[in-house]
Amino acid sequence: MSKKKKQKRYRLRTQWSTLYVAITALFFVSFGFFLTSKILFADSLDVLNTELGKEYNLNSNGKFTINDWIYDEDSNQMQVTLITSDMRSYLSELDFKSVARSNLENPLSTEVVYSSNDIYIVNIKEVPKNFQQVSLRLLKNEVDLSEDFKEENQKINEKDNLITSIYADQSVVKREEIKEGDVRDYAIRVTNKMIADTENQRENIELEIESKELLIEKIQEEISKLKGELLYQTLEEQTDTNNNIYSLEKEISTINREIEEMKVDIESLKTKKVRLEQRINDLKF
Repeated sequence: MSKKKKQKRYRLRTQWSTLYVAITALFFVSFGFFLTSKILFADSLDVLNTELGKEYNLNSNGKFTINDWIYDEDSNQMQVTLITSDMRSYLSELDFKSVARSNLENPLSTEVVYSSNDIYIVNIKEVPKNFQQVSLRLLKNEVDLSEDFKEENQKINEKDNLITSIYADQSVVKREEIKEGDVRDYAIRVTNKMIADTENQRENIELEIESKELLIEKIQEEISKLKGELLYQTLEEQTDTNNNIYSLEKEISTINREIEEMKVDIESLKTKKVRLEQRINDLKF
């Protein structure tokens, strides 16, 4: 074998050896970074936080709105205010269970500090400092009229009466002092909040009605314009224009129906506000 061929083969072996060493080194560096990054950078969690002020429809299980959810860091407590509708009856009652994501093995203690007229204020106690996320489970406990005749070991499975779960995330939950108060104070505070929310709803609907009425004016202007062009059009063009006019008039009728429905909603909200104000007066009496 010639000297040149030997030198060429040697260089190839050297290049492959260098490449192998580089790849091996890169692998170990990457693996080392992966291990240390798990220590240096905590795993990030997706935000899990049920929206406040939004009505959730659970169909046959009723509706609910989270009026407020606050976290008191000093007392390690949370307080959740729920406005419910058709979630309980004379044969059922709501119950609440809670757990923190950071310690799933130990449920958190809950206490219903106020319950009246489908309003619930629930305190969650002993919340860990680094709770990550807290779940509050809403359960429906059915009243069993024959329970006196059942064996002690016949219990309802929690999974069977779970209605839904709601969540607070450590990154976005509202931090505020939880003020102790009696039942009347709770009732007045929640009712005042409901009055303010009711008034906001009414104002928003009135703004929406104004917007729809302006839209009707624009459509009517377009109809007048199209009717003015009919005189100068061919029969075929008139047919198309009349179809457009019919469609626009139909749209006006639809919008007017929506406005009438909104006006009914406004009257309902006004009635609701009057009743809530009466509740405040009764509580203060």
